[in-house]
Amino acid sequence: MTIKIIGTGIGLPDKEVSNDELAALTGLDTSDEWIRTMTGIGYRRLCQTETLTDLSTTAARAALAEAELDGSQIDYLICSTVSPDTRTPSLACSVAERIKATCPAVDLNGACAGFIYAIDTAAALIAAGRAERILIVCSEKMSGLTDWTDRRTCVLFGDGSAACVVTAGNMLKYVHLQTQADSHVIRMDNGMGGNNPLARDQAPASFIHMEGQKVFKYAVNIIEAEVRRAFDVCDLTPESIDYYLLHQANLRIIDFAISRLKQPPEKFPTNIERFGNISSVSIPLLLHEMRQAGQVHPGDKFLLCAFGAGMTGGSAVLEWE
Repeated sequence: MTIKIIGTGIGLPDKEVSNDELAALTGLDTSDEWIRTMTGIGYRRLCQTETLTDLSTTAARAALAEAELDGSQIDYLICSTVSPDTRTPSLACSVAERIKATCPAVDLNGACAGFIYAIDTAAALIAAGRAERILIVCSEKMSGLTDWTDRRTCVLFGDGSAACVVTAGNMLKYVHLQTQADSHVIRMDNGMGGNNPLARDQAPASFIHMEGQKVFKYAVNIIEAEVRRAFDVCDLTPESIDYYLLHQANLRIIDFAISRLKQPPEKFPTNIERFGNISSVSIPLLLHEMRQAGQVHPGDKFLLCAFGAGMTGGSAVLEWE
């Protein structure tokens, strides 16, 4: 007995920004052709008036509605985020207030691998008998962390939220997490100097910094290693997986995985062209869209794999119930 997903939902900002619009807004030396060629991204959703709590609540309520539950029936609430509206209270507590949940509520920061970290945590809680119904909400407002004068990073990210309700079941066949500790490849400093009179330095405002080539190398290596490990442990072959749901960071990374695994591109659904990189939101958002499109059927096997700052990584095998 592990877990199964009984409801999914999403929350997205109203504003869609194309590559041409982004170039005009920022005045950067970039273009639709350059961004698409380098990343595969054409559009992203960006918050204007929406808060991350707004998006998270929309996604949470949609997932709960499909599961035919309300907030008071949830035993645990996990929010995966690196960009909460407030450092305290946590995003999870803010969402709990909106949906009238009284269960434990906690934020988890696994960066872009956060959804798989949350799935692993939920499975452990259910296996230990500590919870029966868990709400997972992955939410990011990356526009608030991005340096909009840096074309290497600001073209990559979007905002959004995706949620799922999990309970006991047999859907999760395998999960594995790892960290190859490196605190410099992707980094954003705290940016909270405060006014401590004893502090020698006050921390300036901070934005996401990425060493692009190192991130790319880590990503392609971690995907191949995690996928091969899942095959070995679960006695699977590349052909036995119906869909590979990979973190939507860069289409070139996904193309590399396709070439190494020698599987049809149709097995690698993407939404990066429409949403960009929304960190831990990418995979649950993609899963929700596939379900809405009628592409998910009982017995379908999914291999999920993600990587993020830290450097975190993880994979999971799901067989849909």
